[in-house]
Amino acid sequence: MNFLVKAGLMVTGINLLAIAPGQALSLDQIQKIDAVTPEGITSGQITSVNELSDVRPTDWAYQALQSLVERYGCIVGYPDRTFRGSRPLSRYEFAAGLNACLDKVIEFAASKEDLDTLKRLTEEFQTELATLRGRVDALEARTTGLEVNQFSTTTKLRGNVIFGLDALANSNGNEVNSNGVVSFGNKVDLDLDTSFTGSDLLKTRLRARNIEPITNRLAPGFRAPGSVLDYGGNSNNTFFIDKLYYTFPVGSVRFTVGTVGVGVQEYGMRDATFSSSANEGKTFRKGPANIYESNGKAGVGFDWRINPNFSFQLGYLNRGADQVGVDQGGFFGQGTLGTGKSGWDVATQLRFETDNRKFRAALAYSLRNDRYVTDLGTTRAERPFGAASYSTNNFALTMGWAVSDGFTISGSYGIGFANVSGGSDSATIQTWNVGMTFPDLFAEGNLGAITVGQMPFVSSASQQSAEDTGSLGLEVNYQFQVTDNISITPGIYLFNNTNGLENGGTSYVPYLRTVFRF
Repeated sequence: MNFLVKAGLMVTGINLLAIAPGQALSLDQIQKIDAVTPEGITSGQITSVNELSDVRPTDWAYQALQSLVERYGCIVGYPDRTFRGSRPLSRYEFAAGLNACLDKVIEFAASKEDLDTLKRLTEEFQTELATLRGRVDALEARTTGLEVNQFSTTTKLRGNVIFGLDALANSNGNEVNSNGVVSFGNKVDLDLDTSFTGSDLLKTRLRARNIEPITNRLAPGFRAPGSVLDYGGNSNNTFFIDKLYYTFPVGSVRFTVGTVGVGVQEYGMRDATFSSSANEGKTFRKGPANIYESNGKAGVGFDWRINPNFSFQLGYLNRGADQVGVDQGGFFGQGTLGTGKSGWDVATQLRFETDNRKFRAALAYSLRNDRYVTDLGTTRAERPFGAASYSTNNFALTMGWAVSDGFTISGSYGIGFANVSGGSDSATIQTWNVGMTFPDLFAEGNLGAITVGQMPFVSSASQQSAEDTGSLGLEVNYQFQVTDNISITPGIYLFNNTNGLENGGTSYVPYLRTVFRF
């Protein structure tokens, strides 16, 4: 199909209909051309076009077609009304232009000389003309089949299925339940991507899963929100709407508005690290969780591409937008009832990336008002002083450097200053990580990754009892790219002082994940 596109651009401009099968020579036209004698053809030493791999401006055939174009206008040319005849073109491109002229010359009662020229051209390019028409016929047949069987004219269906097998072990045996140490489950994401203009996107994600989070298999004193894998969660394989948002561009700014599952990533606020995979563990996959793991039920935001190197994002997220009534908060408020998350975040970022995309960095800030300080981390990091309402100022710096085609290094640091609303208690939450990826390690398409860091933990607090013992984590995995659509990733995730507890022991989570994409 590439030669058709190229031919249309270089020879017929914006009009590809000129080479459609319907415009091939009729029997009457062929008879008229066959009746012409070769007397009018210029004699002399002329290189046969059949001997050439390309037709060039100096060739007789090229000049002959250009003469027909100038007199009969059978090829429009480029939108600026130029033919640009000084450029070389292939035999197939030339044949496309010739095909465009066949009917025009006959239609305008061409002279005998022109018919002679046209006959010679069709004879020398009969193979290419036949090939063009055959390929167009095949394309039309395939297009008809696609139109009949297509899912939608505006919506594309894509998705992925994950089979996850993981186990759990801990050096402090008393902290781990004897049951449910090994789990095997699945997660299914179905994305309906709808575009009405070609540049906008209405995203609807349906999700079903039955992977029990690791935290649900631990004793109460051993819950570590940061120890769950990204695909963990259990809906008993019942589908639910996981994301629903609409994004559209206005000049160099892309706006996003959504009502379900809107996070900072949905409006373009992505950290600057080179992530190993979209399905790796949450703790180390992204930048500092105190900002980049912020998710709301609803939100609005924008991504402004200042220039090719700099971009700026700003957004507002609310986890209780659909809750109305007394003490419920609504879209612009914070609820005070219940134990769920019903607060809000305002998050912004300035991001830089070099022209060659080898180095990037981002500085981010968020203001959060919620009963939870962070969506990921130790139990104390989430709620340093228990059931209270918190106002938190979060800062994050992330960087990534593609040292070579086979090696990248990334790092991130985040710090948050949390204050109890209406109270005097305060806490400082910190998190960091350093990661390396090895694209095409051992084989093309495969990927190795290693990351070390600390999930969000309370480094200092107005009450010493709210402070954590830092929990150092390590994740190592290797992704086998079996096919373009199937990957298998074995890995291990371990961390000491589990949940920030001095006696929490060291936890080990080996896992095997298979991902099917379609």
